[in-house]
Amino acid sequence: MATPRHKKDTKKYSDLSFDEQAKSINASIVNLQRAIRFHISASSNQNETRIKCIQQISRLLSRI
Repeated sequence: MATPRHKKDTKKYSDLSFDEQAKSINASIVNLQRAIRFHISASSNQNETRIKCIQQISRLLSRI
């Protein structure tokens, strides 16, 4: 079994510096964007799925 690439460099989120936290958040957003794009393109009803995803992101933004 392969060893995870960054297993030995793993830190708790709270131990990251402000800049490291920002980079982590940005990477999460980029990954979420890719996942949503794929999810929409794989949908049989892309417009409905796009609207639902927009609503989910809107709810997320309102909680921030």
